[in-house]
Amino acid sequence: MVPSRSDQEFLETVRSSVDIREIIAGYIPLKKVGGRYRGLCPFHAEKTPSFYVDGGKQLFYCFGCGTGGDAFKFLMLYEKVDFPEALRQLARRYGIAIPERGHAASSERPALLRIHQAAVAYFRRVLRESDEGRSGRQYLEARGLAPETVEAFALGYAPARWDGLKETLLRQGFSEGQLLLAGVLLRKEETGRTYDRFRGRLVFPIRNLLGEFVGFGGRVLGNEEPKYLNSPETPLFRKGELLYGLDRTADSIRKSDQAILVEGYMDFLSLHQAGLSNLAATLGTGFTPAHARLLARFTHRVVVNFDPDTAGQVAVRRSLDILLESGFDVRVLRLPGTQDPDRFVREEGVQRYRDLLYAAPTYLEYLAREAAESVDLNTPAGKIRALNQVLPHVVRLESALERSEQVKLLSEMFRIQDGIVLQELKSALAARRTNLKSPSPRQESAEALAGPAARLLKLFVELPEARLAIHRVVRDEDLAGTGVEGIWRVARDLAEGDMTYGRLGSRLTESIDQDLLLRLASTPGPAGSLTEAEDCVRRLQEARLARRLQELQEKLEKAADGASVDDLLRQKMDLRREMRALRSAPSP
Repeated sequence: MVPSRSDQEFLETVRSSVDIREIIAGYIPLKKVGGRYRGLCPFHAEKTPSFYVDGGKQLFYCFGCGTGGDAFKFLMLYEKVDFPEALRQLARRYGIAIPERGHAASSERPALLRIHQAAVAYFRRVLRESDEGRSGRQYLEARGLAPETVEAFALGYAPARWDGLKETLLRQGFSEGQLLLAGVLLRKEETGRTYDRFRGRLVFPIRNLLGEFVGFGGRVLGNEEPKYLNSPETPLFRKGELLYGLDRTADSIRKSDQAILVEGYMDFLSLHQAGLSNLAATLGTGFTPAHARLLARFTHRVVVNFDPDTAGQVAVRRSLDILLESGFDVRVLRLPGTQDPDRFVREEGVQRYRDLLYAAPTYLEYLAREAAESVDLNTPAGKIRALNQVLPHVVRLESALERSEQVKLLSEMFRIQDGIVLQELKSALAARRTNLKSPSPRQESAEALAGPAARLLKLFVELPEARLAIHRVVRDEDLAGTGVEGIWRVARDLAEGDMTYGRLGSRLTESIDQDLLLRLASTPGPAGSLTEAEDCVRRLQEARLARRLQELQEKLEKAADGASVDDLLRQKMDLRREMRALRSAPSP
């Protein structure tokens, strides 16, 4: 569409008002060199400054990477916004009225902003100075928020009156219609009378990225419902597009290239007060694709730390889906016990929180751990159930290569060595299916019968000399994940008595174990020997040590302090010695 004359005039007004040096100096340090300014380029890594800003020409250029342009281009690249948004941001910065279209209330924007500014002043005054604000002051003190934090984030208190804010703002010249449009008043349908939306609540003012007050969150201090109440959708406020505190933390998120995403105002404020500045919080609502697009302007790395209750964990999974689809590198921090971030950092300290943050698992590890807690990973069926809990999230990855790379990770985490399950996992990820087909009992039996564990079990039942020699040597963990561990535990208890397939089968309670034992007894094969039994034991022990070495290596890669690293290294050396001794032992 061809821009109108008024659009062109607006653009030229903004362009002529902008000082590119002032804009860029707000993002990176600049040093005057002759008639220009120089600094380190924000668009590529460099040690020697090659980024120049020419105030006379109102242009920037980097001789290192070739990036250049005007103030609009800089803002588009640095803030990751399109041209219209860069134009709006610069217009607001220089106080130029924006000729917005498409919203009936667009002409009301300046008045709505003034209403919110006046409401913030009213709520803050009530909190600081009035008897009505005493309960709010006591609550904030009990929660450990310092006066500096309360002031920095403009916290206030709405008294338990029906018209305190209304009367204050009407006296300042605002109309009742404007206050309704701003969302600070409600209208009673039966009588048509208006009254304050926020009453008897601690008030958290909400800013947009420009630092303008655009809405409020209110928290009751007693047991009333709802516990939290937000502003309604207005021309200024769309809660699905705003993140609390981001106006204060965007630069820290950009510089650290990581955002910590929490779930509420108090979690954000406690962590920020403790020194963590790369934060953002949802407004007590679900995480949305618009939130993801907002965060993507500053980073593509996020640690999600929502509350440990059921609602919080459901929110974690929903946010994971959106973040993964948006191409984020996601980790999940789940704090011990039932503590939320606010309580944890107050009771355990910020350093303990930082340690856990540093060690936060990837989204896939988090989901896998959650799944592993609810199933028996010692059976193929249990592994299938665990995988089916994780797959719906993994298949949201857009890249086929990324999805295929998860096969190795998932197979290691769920100890999948079964060929049938592994092949089904590969097929599901390739086709982006959200569930696996469970193997039949016969398929599971076939898998279990193929390894040294099944052969050892057969020898254990059929050869008394093998049984007496090995039943005290084999550990339960030697047979973990082999499919015969359930039978082995029962067989071991019968080792010193009469051992027959019939007697062993009568003690088994699982049908899959009974079927496996029947097939094992029916499988023809060469006559066994004590030597073969000892060889099976050695192979199983080597596999156990290899699994343990892998676990230690994974812990080493995540270890945060020197003492932990030293302990893990000692364990690893001991295991390697044990493995060498096992391999160098004389053949039976």
